[in-house]
Amino acid sequence: MTKRRPPMLLLATLLLAAGCSESQPSSAPVVPTPKILTDHCQNAVGAPRVVKLTPNLFVAVGFDLANTIVLHTSDGNVVVDAMMSPERAELAKAELAKVAPGPTKALVFTHSHIDHVGGASVWLDEGTEIWATARFRDHFIKQYGVFQRAERIRGVRQFGRNVDSKSLECSALGRRPDFDLHVGGGIRMPTKTFSGKTSFKVGGVEIQLVEAHGETDDELFVWIPSEKALLPGDNFYRAFPNLYTIRGTRARPVSEWIASLDAMRRLEPEHLAPSHTVPMSGKQSIQKSLITYRDGIAYVRNAVVQGANAGLSVDELASSIHLPPHLANAPELAELYGQVDWSVRAIYDNELGWFDGSPEALYPLPRKELSKREIEAMGGQAKVLDMAKQALDKGEARWAMHLLSKLQDTADNSARKDLKPLLARASRAVGGDVYNTNGRGYLLQAALEYEGKGTTLKPEVSDTLLAELPVSTFFDTMATRLKTDEARDVEETLKIQFKDLDSSVFITVRKGVAEIAMGDPLPGTPEPFATLHTDSLAWKRMALGKDNPLAASLDKRLTIDGELLRVRSFTERFEKGL
Repeated sequence: MTKRRPPMLLLATLLLAAGCSESQPSSAPVVPTPKILTDHCQNAVGAPRVVKLTPNLFVAVGFDLANTIVLHTSDGNVVVDAMMSPERAELAKAELAKVAPGPTKALVFTHSHIDHVGGASVWLDEGTEIWATARFRDHFIKQYGVFQRAERIRGVRQFGRNVDSKSLECSALGRRPDFDLHVGGGIRMPTKTFSGKTSFKVGGVEIQLVEAHGETDDELFVWIPSEKALLPGDNFYRAFPNLYTIRGTRARPVSEWIASLDAMRRLEPEHLAPSHTVPMSGKQSIQKSLITYRDGIAYVRNAVVQGANAGLSVDELASSIHLPPHLANAPELAELYGQVDWSVRAIYDNELGWFDGSPEALYPLPRKELSKREIEAMGGQAKVLDMAKQALDKGEARWAMHLLSKLQDTADNSARKDLKPLLARASRAVGGDVYNTNGRGYLLQAALEYEGKGTTLKPEVSDTLLAELPVSTFFDTMATRLKTDEARDVEETLKIQFKDLDSSVFITVRKGVAEIAMGDPLPGTPEPFATLHTDSLAWKRMALGKDNPLAASLDKRLTIDGELLRVRSFTERFEKGL
């Protein structure tokens, strides 16, 4: 559903976020940002600055997509969240040091999203403890492991990597990411983890950490009793919550998110410092905001349950469920980041799965076949193309995009190329009417990609982070990277012996499927045709394409018992890199 301008009451009360300074393509047409988003980008984040929330609590806002929060004590600082890149974290740290000098005694990750952990190295001093929930590592690995490639492509579009700053002034959460920096280059793994609830003291000040599922399964919130300050992480920010992200992830645990907000309300905070958008003070206003937020989530969840039980399809639910006026007009629930209809689909799928009960959904025609028949029914490709052009000229861009997608399904490579200018025009037109920054960024970036102006992201992983990640992570990913067509007739096993771990891994390719056995081989595993002897860091580097087996073998980081050429053929059946 296209998001248009809300009532004037909402325009008057919205708070907001800052623009992005990254370089943009000069040839792309500017798509003016809607006023509601411009206002949000100026007020809910604004220019980079440090906000003094209490005499000892400071929030760096507008430096990056996420905030960094510092509690200053007589013995040093407690830092909460570390932004996305070392470069931006350094800028924030320099400003925070002016008001909160001293070493970092503890660094707290509210969760494992890259915009909260990517600049961690900047904050580490000798003896700094890094705190997170026990679920942190597994959640981090899931989102930046097996599905990392798909999420990276979507994430680049979601944040409008190449979209000019006048067309997309900010992300609704904060300053737009700059993917040309070392995004994630400072990631470090936690040294202290917990489940449930824990606390520690720095300079005599107690810091409580509470596991609070919501935005992620590894989320926590921070409570500082002496300051009466709540740091909710991403379980509250000034926009409708991302109950589902188009970047791609499991649907968020909605009921647990509501419970986490209720747990925060019981603390009756006087100060609120979210990890996105501006902090706030005032016991009554904070309570009102937290109640509004949880009620918005609960309303959507309950409407999905009721509608599904009444036999409505997921499409009917997505088009019919809307927040009631008292929630829709609340600045905390403006659909600038999350969106109600996306959330409806995610909740439905998470609870009931993809099938919505409609008989016709069980065995539909394949999409391309369906598109072919629909185009024939409408008079053929030439007529449908003409209809799409007329729709664009009339300002019916969403209808044009639908028609063009049908043509794209059935076109050959040459015809698809001819459709790209029209698809770019349609994407830009639809995106121009959207104020949700994720949807707007995705559509405007897609338009640039259709025009050949979009650029890809090539992430880098430091050896420091590689050393901290378990080697099993790389084998989980490896199993999904087998080039199936090149392995359909293969049935053989390669053994890897890790000298530093004193453990073995058996990689079996069996007719197009890769099987990984850690420790001992599984029953039925063929006798290994060769054994590699190496250390875990060298293997991780080779798995990512940062190193090659020849170089590793020359300096004895890799030795092989078996036929070298056969080992090479085996490993080349797997895609490498990120």
